[in-house]
Amino acid sequence: MALGDIPRLGCGRSIDRIWATIDQPPTAHEQQCEQCQTARARLSGLNEATRSLRESDLRNPSLKAHPGVTNAIMDIARAEIRRSKRIRLHSTVNGTTEISEQALSSIIRFAATAVPGIHSRRCRIEVRSTADNLSATDNLSATDNLSATDNPSENTGTTASTGPHLIVNLRVAAATGIDIPRTVDALRHQIRNAIPAGVGITAGTINITVEDLYDV
Repeated sequence: MALGDIPRLGCGRSIDRIWATIDQPPTAHEQQCEQCQTARARLSGLNEATRSLRESDLRNPSLKAHPGVTNAIMDIARAEIRRSKRIRLHSTVNGTTEISEQALSSIIRFAATAVPGIHSRRCRIEVRSTADNLSATDNLSATDNLSATDNPSENTGTTASTGPHLIVNLRVAAATGIDIPRTVDALRHQIRNAIPAGVGITAGTINITVEDLYDV
């Protein structure tokens, strides 16, 4: 029998078809066919055994998933989605260099660890083309323009290419009692230096939201 052949009884009826309808009443053919009746009887025993095992597993407390399993699975799924999003860093005739959003988020979170009183949380990165960047620059506030003057090449000696315009949206928790505006400015400055130092492109716009406070 070839690998692609479907197992059939002598009457021509597919065994797979009988198994797929094992929980349904027999057809007119199966009621008259001895081979089909024998197959149904054997498959019914198998179906009952598998059903019993499923029910036993459902009642077995040792087989129940830990409450954190679902969250862990969703975290992995979200990470895979973020990894699938690529940001182009450099392109030449010999090829391109890209980085995943997940990897770039890791650089940003690591930079945040250097700022006391800040715990980084969610990080989302958007990419705009150069044309979009030019139109968006006209809408920057005075504060954003002042922050943008922090040239990483002047502060760290790192030469960064212009590359795509990144929009970093970082949500953090801040320690109670700290000067939040000053700390957020320090965090933004840290990220603005870390991105070109790590991947060689400018940081772009860095939006930081303090969504929670925590006790030290």
